[in-house]
Amino acid sequence: MTVQPSMTSLRADARRNRDAIISAARRLFAERGLDTPLDAIAREAGVGRATMHRRFPTRESLVQAVFLDNITELERVSHAAADPADAYIDILTAMLEMLVKDVGFVDVFNSRAVSEATRQDISARFLAIFEEPLRHAQAAGRIRPDLGLDDTALLVDMLSAAAHSFGPAAPTDRVNRALALLLDAVRPPGPDT
Repeated sequence: MTVQPSMTSLRADARRNRDAIISAARRLFAERGLDTPLDAIAREAGVGRATMHRRFPTRESLVQAVFLDNITELERVSHAAADPADAYIDILTAMLEMLVKDVGFVDVFNSRAVSEATRQDISARFLAIFEEPLRHAQAAGRIRPDLGLDDTALLVDMLSAAAHSFGPAAPTDRVNRALALLLDAVRPPGPDT
Protein backbone atom coordinates (compact mmCIF):
# COMPACT_ATOMS: atom_id res chain seq x y z
CA MET A 1 0.00 0.00 0.00
CA THR A 2 1.38 3.41 -0.95
CA VAL A 3 1.88 5.60 2.09
CA GLN A 4 0.76 9.20 1.66
CA PRO A 5 2.40 12.00 3.61
CA SER A 6 0.60 12.80 6.83
CA MET A 7 -1.92 15.59 6.61
CA THR A 8 -0.01 17.58 9.21
CA SER A 9 3.19 17.55 7.13
CA LEU A 10 1.50 19.13 4.09
CA ARG A 11 1.49 22.87 3.42
CA ALA A 12 -1.97 24.47 3.46
CA ASP A 13 -2.16 24.73 -0.36
CA ALA A 14 -0.98 21.15 -0.79
CA ARG A 15 -3.58 19.97 1.73
CA ARG A 16 -6.32 21.89 -0.14
CA ASN A 17 -5.23 20.29 -3.43
CA ARG A 18 -5.18 16.84 -1.86
CA ASP A 19 -8.64 17.35 -0.35
CA ALA A 20 -9.99 18.69 -3.67
CA ILE A 21 -8.60 15.68 -5.55
CA ILE A 22 -10.08 13.20 -3.09
CA SER A 23 -13.42 15.00 -3.13
CA ALA A 24 -13.51 15.05 -6.95
CA ALA A 25 -12.45 11.41 -7.14
CA ARG A 26 -15.12 10.41 -4.62
CA ARG A 27 -17.83 12.17 -6.66
CA LEU A 28 -16.69 10.83 -10.02
CA PHE A 29 -15.95 7.30 -8.78
CA ALA A 30 -19.42 7.27 -7.19
CA GLU A 31 -21.06 8.34 -10.46
CA ARG A 32 -18.93 6.51 -13.03
CA GLY A 33 -16.90 3.85 -11.24
CA LEU A 34 -13.20 3.42 -10.69
CA ASP A 35 -12.30 3.55 -14.38
CA THR A 36 -13.07 7.29 -14.49
CA PRO A 37 -10.28 9.03 -16.44
CA LEU A 38 -7.74 10.64 -14.12
CA ASP A 39 -7.75 13.77 -16.29
CA ALA A 40 -11.47 14.18 -15.54
CA ILE A 41 -10.72 13.95 -11.82
CA ALA A 42 -7.94 16.56 -12.09
CA ARG A 43 -10.28 18.91 -14.01
CA GLU A 44 -13.07 18.40 -11.47
CA ALA A 45 -10.61 19.12 -8.64
CA GLY A 46 -9.30 22.24 -10.37
CA VAL A 47 -5.70 21.02 -10.38
CA GLY A 48 -3.23 20.07 -13.07
CA ARG A 49 -2.39 16.48 -13.88
CA ALA A 50 1.14 16.98 -12.44
CA THR A 51 -0.28 18.17 -9.11
CA MET A 52 -2.57 15.16 -8.98
CA HIS A 53 0.30 12.84 -9.85
CA ARG A 54 2.45 14.31 -7.04
CA ARG A 55 -0.28 13.63 -4.49
CA PHE A 56 -1.43 10.32 -6.00
CA PRO A 57 1.18 8.76 -8.31
CA THR A 58 -1.14 5.93 -9.35
CA ARG A 59 -4.87 5.37 -9.78
CA GLU A 60 -4.56 2.75 -7.07
CA SER A 61 -3.18 5.26 -4.54
CA LEU A 62 -6.14 7.55 -5.25
CA VAL A 63 -8.63 4.68 -4.93
CA GLN A 64 -7.03 3.74 -1.60
CA ALA A 65 -7.34 7.28 -0.27
CA VAL A 66 -11.02 7.45 -1.20
CA PHE A 67 -11.77 4.01 0.16
CA LEU A 68 -9.89 4.65 3.40
CA ASP A 69 -12.26 7.58 3.94
CA ASN A 70 -15.14 5.09 3.63
CA ILE A 71 -13.48 2.81 6.19
CA THR A 72 -13.01 5.77 8.53
CA GLU A 73 -16.70 6.62 8.23
CA LEU A 74 -17.74 3.03 8.99
CA GLU A 75 -15.41 3.00 11.99
CA ARG A 76 -17.07 6.20 13.17
CA VAL A 77 -20.49 4.55 12.84
CA SER A 78 -19.24 1.57 14.84
CA HIS A 79 -17.92 3.75 17.66
CA ALA A 80 -21.03 5.96 17.70
CA ALA A 81 -23.40 3.08 18.50
CA ALA A 82 -25.12 3.68 21.82
CA ASP A 83 -25.00 -0.06 22.49
CA PRO A 84 -22.00 -2.06 21.17
CA ALA A 85 -24.40 -4.89 20.34
CA ASP A 86 -26.14 -2.57 17.84
CA ALA A 87 -22.96 -1.58 16.01
CA TYR A 88 -22.96 -4.57 13.63
CA ILE A 89 -26.36 -3.68 12.18
CA ASP A 90 -25.52 0.03 12.24
CA ILE A 91 -22.40 -0.63 10.13
CA LEU A 92 -24.32 -2.81 7.66
CA THR A 93 -26.95 -0.09 7.28
CA ALA A 94 -24.36 2.66 6.79
CA MET A 95 -22.48 0.48 4.33
CA LEU A 96 -25.67 -0.11 2.36
CA GLU A 97 -26.21 3.65 2.11
CA MET A 98 -22.67 3.94 0.73
CA LEU A 99 -23.32 1.15 -1.75
CA VAL A 100 -26.45 2.87 -3.05
CA LYS A 101 -24.71 6.22 -3.55
CA ASP A 102 -21.31 5.03 -4.69
CA VAL A 103 -20.62 2.75 -7.66
CA GLY A 104 -16.91 2.99 -6.82
CA PHE A 105 -17.51 1.43 -3.41
CA VAL A 106 -18.67 -1.71 -5.19
CA ASP A 107 -15.92 -1.56 -7.82
CA VAL A 108 -13.10 -1.51 -5.28
CA PHE A 109 -13.60 -5.21 -4.61
CA ASN A 110 -13.75 -6.18 -8.30
CA SER A 111 -11.90 -3.58 -10.36
CA ARG A 112 -8.67 -4.15 -12.27
CA ALA A 113 -7.74 -0.62 -11.12
CA VAL A 114 -6.79 -2.19 -7.80
CA SER A 115 -4.13 -4.87 -7.42
CA GLU A 116 -4.94 -8.16 -5.75
CA ALA A 117 -2.67 -7.30 -2.80
CA THR A 118 -4.43 -3.97 -2.28
CA ARG A 119 -7.85 -5.58 -2.68
CA GLN A 120 -6.96 -8.14 -0.01
CA ASP A 121 -5.62 -5.40 2.29
CA ILE A 122 -8.76 -3.30 1.83
CA SER A 123 -10.99 -6.35 2.35
CA ALA A 124 -9.17 -7.27 5.55
CA ARG A 125 -9.43 -3.72 6.90
CA PHE A 126 -13.07 -3.55 5.90
CA LEU A 127 -13.99 -6.84 7.58
CA ALA A 128 -11.98 -5.92 10.69
CA ILE A 129 -14.51 -3.14 11.30
CA PHE A 130 -17.19 -5.80 11.73
CA GLU A 131 -15.23 -8.21 13.94
CA GLU A 132 -15.78 -6.75 17.42
CA PRO A 133 -19.35 -5.52 16.75
CA LEU A 134 -20.25 -9.01 15.51
CA ARG A 135 -18.93 -10.56 18.74
CA HIS A 136 -20.92 -8.07 20.85
CA ALA A 137 -24.11 -8.67 18.84
CA GLN A 138 -23.72 -12.43 19.12
CA ALA A 139 -23.00 -12.25 22.86
CA ALA A 140 -26.18 -10.19 23.29
CA GLY A 141 -28.17 -12.75 21.30
CA ARG A 142 -29.04 -10.30 18.52
CA ILE A 143 -27.11 -12.04 15.75
CA ARG A 144 -27.08 -15.77 15.11
CA PRO A 145 -24.04 -17.44 16.65
CA ASP A 146 -22.94 -19.24 13.48
CA LEU A 147 -22.48 -16.04 11.46
CA GLY A 148 -18.81 -15.34 10.72
CA LEU A 149 -16.78 -12.64 9.02
CA ASP A 150 -16.79 -14.63 5.77
CA ASP A 151 -20.59 -14.56 5.97
CA THR A 152 -20.41 -10.80 6.44
CA ALA A 153 -18.45 -10.54 3.18
CA LEU A 154 -21.21 -12.57 1.51
CA LEU A 155 -23.85 -10.23 2.99
CA VAL A 156 -21.97 -7.26 1.55
CA ASP A 157 -21.97 -8.94 -1.88
CA MET A 158 -25.70 -9.58 -1.60
CA LEU A 159 -26.45 -5.99 -0.58
CA SER A 160 -24.21 -4.73 -3.36
CA ALA A 161 -26.20 -6.75 -5.89
CA ALA A 162 -29.46 -5.33 -4.54
CA ALA A 163 -28.10 -1.79 -4.69
CA HIS A 164 -26.87 -2.06 -8.27
CA SER A 165 -29.21 -4.42 -10.07
CA PHE A 166 -32.36 -3.81 -12.02
CA GLY A 167 -35.75 -5.21 -11.20
CA PRO A 168 -39.42 -4.34 -11.08
CA ALA A 169 -39.17 -2.47 -7.76
CA ALA A 170 -37.78 1.03 -7.40
CA PRO A 171 -34.11 0.97 -6.32
CA THR A 172 -34.86 2.35 -2.84
CA ASP A 173 -37.65 -0.20 -2.31
CA ARG A 174 -35.41 -3.03 -3.53
CA VAL A 175 -32.57 -2.01 -1.21
CA ASN A 176 -34.89 -1.59 1.79
CA ARG A 177 -36.43 -5.00 1.13
CA ALA A 178 -32.99 -6.59 0.78
CA LEU A 179 -31.93 -5.10 4.10
CA ALA A 180 -35.13 -6.30 5.82
CA LEU A 181 -34.62 -9.83 4.50
CA LEU A 182 -30.97 -9.76 5.48
CA LEU A 183 -31.76 -8.61 9.02
CA ASP A 184 -34.27 -11.43 9.41
CA ALA A 185 -31.65 -13.89 8.18
CA VAL A 186 -28.91 -12.81 10.59
CA ARG A 187 -31.04 -12.81 13.72
CA PRO A 188 -31.02 -15.97 15.81
CA PRO A 189 -33.93 -18.31 15.20
CA GLY A 190 -36.83 -17.77 17.55
CA PRO A 191 -38.37 -20.50 19.71
CA ASP A 192 -41.04 -21.22 17.09
CA THR A 193 -38.63 -21.84 14.20
